[in-house]
Amino acid sequence: MNEIRTELNERLDAIRRLLLESMNLVAARVDEVTEVLLSRDVAGADRIILADDEFDLIAQQIEDLCIETLIREQPVASDLRTIVAAMHMNSDIERSGDLCTNIAKAVGRLQGTQVDDRIRDLIVRMAEQARILFERSAEAHEALDAELAKSIDELDDVLDDLHRDYIQAVIQEAKHGDMVPHQSLQFALIGRFYERIGDHAENLGERIRYIVDGWTPEREGADRERARSVPAESPEDEQIRSRGLAVIDSISEQRRIDATRRDFVANVSHELKTPVGAVVLLAETLVDANDEERVRLIGHLNQEALRMESIIDDLLELTRLEEFEASMTTVSLDDTVMMAVDMARGFAEARSIEVAVVGLPSNVEIEGEQRQIVRALVNLVDNAARYSEPGSQVTVTVDPLVELVDISVADTGVGIARPELERIFERFYRVDRARSRETGGTGLGLSIVRHVADNHSGRVMVDSKPGAGSTFTLQLPKVGNVEAPTVE
Repeated sequence: MNEIRTELNERLDAIRRLLLESMNLVAARVDEVTEVLLSRDVAGADRIILADDEFDLIAQQIEDLCIETLIREQPVASDLRTIVAAMHMNSDIERSGDLCTNIAKAVGRLQGTQVDDRIRDLIVRMAEQARILFERSAEAHEALDAELAKSIDELDDVLDDLHRDYIQAVIQEAKHGDMVPHQSLQFALIGRFYERIGDHAENLGERIRYIVDGWTPEREGADRERARSVPAESPEDEQIRSRGLAVIDSISEQRRIDATRRDFVANVSHELKTPVGAVVLLAETLVDANDEERVRLIGHLNQEALRMESIIDDLLELTRLEEFEASMTTVSLDDTVMMAVDMARGFAEARSIEVAVVGLPSNVEIEGEQRQIVRALVNLVDNAARYSEPGSQVTVTVDPLVELVDISVADTGVGIARPELERIFERFYRVDRARSRETGGTGLGLSIVRHVADNHSGRVMVDSKPGAGSTFTLQLPKVGNVEAPTVE
């Protein structure tokens, strides 16, 4: 029995050590990401983004230890509290690491942005308070000190006040015109990230109190409810009983993410099921086919295989766009547009559609990854040709603005109804499924275009009316004019 207890204590100690390590890692990461944010150190931000795997590794170790302890050992009630609290704490710490990574990702989008001194000062103070919160959490957890853990709530109130002042400063800058809307939105999100780090630290304090004496917000609420049934003996007693703590843990965002993942898996399965089923049926039919039928069936088999290849290729491209930062270099817009037009012209001409280019040479240079931009423009031209009638024309227009450049792809095809416009950038969403499948569309092309725009601090816009054609515009900043991305 003593041997079992010794092994259990060793596992619990290992869990505590890993939790302390990850708390201290968050505290250090907050300082690191704030430094690269204020110095606009893109290389430093990239290193922080890559280092996010450290949190995942520690989180996985903690989770494995907790599960293994529950399965292999015989924990008593107090030990169970420790394990349950550790699993919740592990989640809060991991999410805090993700928030640091989100701040690092914003660094590249804010290149060239001038920051007001007051906003810089508030960022520094919010970061310092967030770091202190996690340091206090680590200290309280190491000592298992309930009073120290309780004080984290007050520290988080300070961060909340700083965040309120910060948002007001950002709004004021936007109203005065010193910050464009895209930049103000990005800065507002950064402030929210710091505030959420503090919220997670506050959660850690509650979990530590639960380990020490079983305290939970729910138990405190139940105690207050029982106290209400007893008449107050004095105004002072009534005032004390009226005080309380309410904690709301929103899971709506997690539910939304889970729903998106389920929809995505369902869509992928549905899209691949048709060509896979066709391939299986054709292969079975080939066995007993004569020579003439075999030639025809092989043609269909090749067509379905190419369709599967296109879907998988687009899925891989979307994954790459979402998980990896673009490799930014200065590229010629003229060369990029012509490269895309040349690649798309074969598909268009096969449908007897002419591709015309207007506005070149523009002599404009942009900062980005040429391969991604070419892929986006090819998708737009392919889409225009796909939904146009044979004999019509698709026009690619380059229109340099002051700080931006618009690359528009216009067709005179079937057009898109207004209710559909809000969803056309969703994965696998098709306005005309029958026509898209007939012409080989995967339903992922416009989603790829949107991600390319995001990666290049640009945006993609659409103007369309049923029967009057559509115009898609990819708007990108010129060299030295990078802004935060939006999608319209």
